[in-house]
Amino acid sequence: MQQKGEIALTLLFEEKWDKTIAPSDRKMFQSVYEQNPIQEGRLEFIPVRAAFNHQGCVLASVCILNGKDDWRLQNRLLYYKEQEDLVAEGRFTHDLLVPSHTAVPWTFIFHPNSFIRPPSLQHWEISLQNDHK
Repeated sequence: MQQKGEIALTLLFEEKWDKTIAPSDRKMFQSVYEQNPIQEGRLEFIPVRAAFNHQGCVLASVCILNGKDDWRLQNRLLYYKEQEDLVAEGRFTHDLLVPSHTAVPWTFIFHPNSFIRPPSLQHWEISLQNDHK
């Protein structure tokens, strides 16, 4: 039951994800969602899993928690960091919409030509351009 002052948060899978996600991955994202309450006024990228694909790209899966107004990914510059050091950056053009007070799982793909140094996939995070130090 929702307490007074708590924000109702919805976990929303993008349409293509909803049709193809494995049940075990759905449970994993549900668990991450339940363990990370939304923060009013904040947009957060909660790390879930990072891996390399066969092309050497970093696949960084996150749960995007949106405690702000509706947020679009379209044409955003994002940073992949490890231990707060910049490792890669990428501009993402997908028109993903994360409605206000909603959580959306997503995987960002950082290509090898975007690497500033070789990734280790340890202690990583995703941040927005204006969060970059």
